[in-house]
Amino acid sequence: MNISNPNRKNEAEGNVDRIIQQKFFPKSDTDHIFVEVGAARPDYLSISALYRSIGWRIIAIEPNPEFCALHRAKGYEILQYACGDEDKDDVDFFVVDSHGAQYINGEVSYESFSSLGIKNSYAALKSDLDMKKIQVNMRRLDTILKTHASDIQRIDILSVDVEGWELEVLDGLDMNAIYRPRIMIIENIFNEKKYRTYMKIIIISYGSVWLQTTSMLSTSFFRMPFIDISSE
Repeated sequence: MNISNPNRKNEAEGNVDRIIQQKFFPKSDTDHIFVEVGAARPDYLSISALYRSIGWRIIAIEPNPEFCALHRAKGYEILQYACGDEDKDDVDFFVVDSHGAQYINGEVSYESFSSLGIKNSYAALKSDLDMKKIQVNMRRLDTILKTHASDIQRIDILSVDVEGWELEVLDGLDMNAIYRPRIMIIENIFNEKKYRTYMKIIIISYGSVWLQTTSMLSTSFFRMPFIDISSE
C-alpha cells in the first residue's frame, strides 16, 4: 500500500496532543523539546505533529526504515533506532502489515503490532498477523540523546508508543535532571497495573514529574503526589 498521503489530516488518538498542549503549554512559545519514541509516520496518528507545527524541536525515533523514509522526504530529522534497555546492533524487529485497515481518518500500514517482539497480550488480539523480520540497531534512550542531542537541557514531553515495550524504553532512560521529562505520554493499551506501578515509582523517586497514560479504557493525568488530576 501507499503509506504516503499528503492530503490526510493528522489526528492523534484521543486528541491527546491537543489535550496536553492546551492543559500544560497554552502559550505560543517555541522553546520546547518533544522526544517521540515510536514516531511511525509523520502525518498520521502522530502526537508530535501538532508540536512541530507550532515550532517545537522534535526528536523523533523510529526503527522501521519505511517510516523513516517518510520523515526524511519531508526534511525532518529521524533517528533510526529501536529503543530498549541496552545498546545492541542487529536485533530482530518484527514489522506487521495491517494492509490498510481503516482507522481514524486513514489506513493503518505498519503502526499496529510492529515491535521488538509480539508480546502475548498483543498476539491474543489477532492470530493471523502478516509479519516479516528485519534487523535493526537498538539503543538506550539516554544513549541516543547523548549521541544525537547532546545540547538539550531538558525534555518537555516524552511520548513512548512501542506496542508493549514501553517499560523497557523507560528502563533505558536515566531520569536525571536533564532527561527527566516534565510530561510523559506512555501507551498502556491494556490498562495494565504494572505500568501504573512503574510510573508511580518514577514520580515518587524524582519529584514533580507529570504523567499521562493512554489505554483502550481511559486517559488519565497524574502528578506528585500520585493523584488523578484529570478534572482539575
